[in-house]
Amino acid sequence: MRLLLPPLAVVLVLSACTGGDAGAPALAVQVTGPADAGRPATVVAPPAPRRPPPITECPKVLDQPETGDRVIGKSCGAVTVRPGYRVESGTLTLTAGAILAFEPGADLTVGYQAPGKLIVQGTAAEPVLFTATTGKVMASWRGIYLYEHADGSQIAGLHLEYGGEGIRGPIYVLAEDVSIDDSVIRDSLDVPVHVSQGGRLSSFSGNRLERVSSPAMLLPPSSVAAVAGDNQFPEGSMIHVLTGIVRERVRWSNPGVPFTIGGLIEIAGEDDDLEALIELTPGTVLRFDQDAYFNVGYYRPGALRAEGTDEAPIVFTALGKPRPGAWRGINLYKNASATFSHVTFEYGSRRAEWGVLFANSRATLSVQDCLFRDNGGGVVLQGGDLRVLEFARNRFEASSPTLLLSPQAYASVGEGNVFAAGSRVVLEGGRVERSGRWRDLGMDVEVTGPIVVQGGATLTVDPGVSLRVRDGFELSVGAVDGGSLRMQGTAEAPIRVVGVNDRRGTWDAIRLHERSTGNVIEHVLLRNAGGAAAVEVKGGADLKVDGLECARCYSPALTWTCDAKVNARGLVIKDGTPAEMIAPSGCGP
Repeated sequence: MRLLLPPLAVVLVLSACTGGDAGAPALAVQVTGPADAGRPATVVAPPAPRRPPPITECPKVLDQPETGDRVIGKSCGAVTVRPGYRVESGTLTLTAGAILAFEPGADLTVGYQAPGKLIVQGTAAEPVLFTATTGKVMASWRGIYLYEHADGSQIAGLHLEYGGEGIRGPIYVLAEDVSIDDSVIRDSLDVPVHVSQGGRLSSFSGNRLERVSSPAMLLPPSSVAAVAGDNQFPEGSMIHVLTGIVRERVRWSNPGVPFTIGGLIEIAGEDDDLEALIELTPGTVLRFDQDAYFNVGYYRPGALRAEGTDEAPIVFTALGKPRPGAWRGINLYKNASATFSHVTFEYGSRRAEWGVLFANSRATLSVQDCLFRDNGGGVVLQGGDLRVLEFARNRFEASSPTLLLSPQAYASVGEGNVFAAGSRVVLEGGRVERSGRWRDLGMDVEVTGPIVVQGGATLTVDPGVSLRVRDGFELSVGAVDGGSLRMQGTAEAPIRVVGVNDRRGTWDAIRLHERSTGNVIEHVLLRNAGGAAAVEVKGGADLKVDGLECARCYSPALTWTCDAKVNARGLVIKDGTPAEMIAPSGCGP
């Protein structure tokens, strides 16, 4: 006869038994009693190994690798650190009033091969002191090196002096999530705080740097937002920002010294649904190296917000010799949005056709109350899809070409812009597909190619606008989905369209197509036009003319087809223009 036993529930327990290799966990099996049929056995996870308590005895000397946790406090007095000491793993904690004195060649290396952490807990009344054993001069010892495995290290209330021997400076950070607050770095050589591309600061606030080298900090773009505005840097110092990518929404505070930009700063989100942003605060100064520039929204959404004030403008300038073209510029692409207010752009635009501020494609921008001076090129706004929300009250000094615009962008240029003598505005050929106004900018506008008004847009041209057009120019209205042209000059401020070359017929015509309606030409002076007439009105279009002069034109001033509706008066011809108009014939009763 067979004996049948009930199933048992088996619990596997991993415990730190000491059989086998020392310290290796052993497997313990515990039978807990009958189990329900079909119910799986329960496996209990091993308990976390107990961490040895931190070492609190006061050392006289630190000269061997540290593999556990250690706490050093004020009662230990000055502890000597010799070459060879490092925090191999574990945490080194220094409480208020602790002192480490470093011999020549010594450093504090943390997290080089295994997870380690440095925690400094000084206070204003009792700071932690890192100093030299001998010499008491710059570079008497090396510094603090927080390597890749020192993530989460925290330094507060530290006074560090006489460090910086070697090329890394007194504080070198390759770890992430490192905070340095309420500390003093003084009498140190090389860059006082150097954060590598792989490192990242989470906070840098309330610190004071005294008698240190410049730049005061060397940072990747991802760490700049950690630098608060309450730090104190030596006069004449700067913060150097390395080339890199900003993928988050961050705010760069004004640190009281300039940021120097060492290369390309890319502003682009992680994906198409996440917009990256750099927001600059009033008074911030950015000095760009010769190959440095900002790219915003090139392949992912990105934004740049630079909003200064009258009293504290934001300044984009050159790091090197102040001359036009000393740095590249700010570039806005199809996924970009940008706001500039009370910003000075100076000494930029190494390539005039790109300007110191360049925007194209579907970028969106606003430019108000800004100063552009001494640039190789000014503002370049290209493409019919560009969205210029505001462009007003800007001042332009010694930048050429001052503006390089698409027709649609010109239609977004607002009031109050001021141009110095010698300024140039260049209008490229292209489309106007959203209604807008071409304002008088106080100078001739150089037009390089044909312009098309379509998509139902209305183009209004203000009194005093003067267009100098290249050979072959045509202004076409309404050929695709309709459109309207309203050239509304006055007797005192007529609108002018003249050829760059003063010969008969060098440019084509103003051509109103059959779906073009609501057209007005008032007090307009044309010169050098050709085509069938200087102004052609095709079937179905309408035009009201009150004052049209055509000088040195190859053909009559005005013609129209039978189905067009034209009401014209005040036509004047000069300098060999053959006739005022050619009326249609054979139109029936």
